[in-house]
Parts: sequence; C-alpha cells; structure tokens
Amino acid sequence: MTRAEQLRAKREAMRARLAERRRARPAKRRPSRGWILVIVVLILLFLLRDCSCSPPPPECEPGPVPECGPAEPEEVEAPLPNERIPRRARPPFAGQDPAKLPWIDAFRMQVAARSPRLGACFIGADRPGTLRWTTFVEPVEGKVSEHELEPMLLTDDITAQERACVLAVLTEPAYTLPVDETRSTPSRVGLVLEF
Repeated sequence: MTRAEQLRAKREAMRARLAERRRARPAKRRPSRGWILVIVVLILLFLLRDCSCSPPPPECEPGPVPECGPAEPEEVEAPLPNERIPRRARPPFAGQDPAKLPWIDAFRMQVAARSPRLGACFIGADRPGTLRWTTFVEPVEGKVSEHELEPMLLTDDITAQERACVLAVLTEPAYTLPVDETRSTPSRVGLVLEF
C-alpha cells in the first residue's frame, strides 16, 4: 500500500466517524412559533402604548386683536449743520521722553564683544543673516532672561542647535553693568545681531 492510499483510507475513516457523531447528536430544537408570536405582540403593545384614544382637544378660537393707534413720533434731534467746526487752540503737550537706561551702552558693547563666539554658532551657514534678540536684562546681577530670537529680512530660520548655541553665548558669562540708583529693575531690551 502506497503512502497516498494510506492517506485516502485514513481520510475515509475520519469521515465515517464524523458522520456517526452527527447521527448520535440530538437534533437542535427550534423555538416554537408560539413564543415568537408572543414576542411580536409585546413589541406592538410597547410601540402603541403612547397612543391615546381620547378625542383631540377642541381648537381655540383666536381672541380679538387689540386696536392700536398710530405711534407717537419720536423726537428727532436737529441735524448737525454742514459747516466745519472751528479749530480750538490747545495747549502744547509737555510729554517727557523716557530716560535712557544708564547701562545700555555698556550692555551693547559687551554683546558686541561676544561676536566671535556668536559667529562660531553659524559655521557652515549658506549665507549671512540678521537676528533680532529681545530679552529682559537685570542690571544688578547682569543676567538676561525670556529670550526671543526673530530672523529679520531674508534670513532663514535658525536650527534648534544654532538657537541653543546663540542663547548660551548671550547668557554666559553674566554682564557687568553700571547700576544707577534711579532704576535697577529688569528692562526689556532689543538688539540686532548680524552673522
């Protein structure tokens, strides 16, 4: 007997055993039609429970419409004349120019002195550019915070690595600024940096 014949005989034996099992298993009971009818009736009753058998309420007749007389005319202000309003002489405005920060020149010089280190942040850049640096300067300790770097003109956006390098150069070491007694609170300062 060949291998193929053995496999066929085994397959036939398995089919015969499967057929015997099917015959030995009890047949499935179908639900009686009576239960189905009861369920359908219950669903219909559920859907029809909102129906009312009482007659609809009588329609109300509209009441009389009150008669209104003509509205009293509102008082209208007289229109402005088309003439020009004459000029009035005003006193001169005595505004004060904000005082120049006493340490701003020293700050600019110290930022300019960091130019070689700033240039090292842009080695390999395709073309030169311009950045606007806006920051808060605390003159007593010489610290800067809350930085904003904005590319100006046709300058490409700077990468995250270039930004980190620029901010590291601009923040460390702290600046040495002459402090005046009149104003020593942090001030917002903006400078233009070229690279």
